[in-house]
Amino acid sequence: MLNKIIEEVKKTEKTADNIIRDSHDKAENIINNAHKEADKLIERIKEEAKKEGKMIIEREENIARMEADNTKKNCEREKEEIGIKSLKNIEKAVKIVINKVMEGK
Repeated sequence: MLNKIIEEVKKTEKTADNIIRDSHDKAENIINNAHKEADKLIERIKEEAKKEGKMIIEREENIARMEADNTKKNCEREKEEIGIKSLKNIEKAVKIVINKVMEGK
């Protein structure tokens, strides 16, 4: 009878060892899967950040182009205005020179 109890205890210990081993294996698998999922999530976040960064850069480049175009148009308009004023001043200067020449000075 004592042998039977000892055999039952050994079977129970073996079963407990198997349960512990299986639990460790399952825990290791869960941890490995969690690491893999975390790595995937990190990569996805990196890709999303890159896309968002590209969109921000494109938007800012478009804004910069529009500002540059506006500045260029303003400069061209000012250039034309200055050119017109210069022509008027040249006409005045020519008239003054002609008057001075006619007056003999």
